[in-house]
Amino acid sequence: MVLPPAGILPIDLDWDAVDDLTRTYTLGVPEIDRQHRMLFAWCVALRKRPGQQVAEGLLAYAAGHFADEEAWAADRGIDITQHQFRHNELLARLEPLQNGVGRTTVAALVYDWLIRHIDVEDRALVARNRTA
Repeated sequence: MVLPPAGILPIDLDWDAVDDLTRTYTLGVPEIDRQHRMLFAWCVALRKRPGQQVAEGLLAYAAGHFADEEAWAADRGIDITQHQFRHNELLARLEPLQNGVGRTTVAALVYDWLIRHIDVEDRALVARNRTA
């Protein structure tokens, strides 16, 4: 995964909140869970400090995570067509971030989307791996 430059996440980030979310939405796949934790951190950071550098970090991290998650599923022979569509849909909806438009609103959208996506679609993806 290509990681955004270090030092972008605010040093005063509320890691307790990030860790609470991570525990709630753990899937049992360590690498995916670790990446979800960082996605939550990026969302919290963007809400706290809605700047261009944080927005770009979130986008870069999300795109890298989606590629890793899709590769994980493909390596296990899981059909990811619909899952990949959902990832691409979110990335398209995040376009305004690249232009500095509505970062706080978009951060809320990403946060809500991410929670639903992890809880429903990623959980189903992992379950399909366990039954395969």
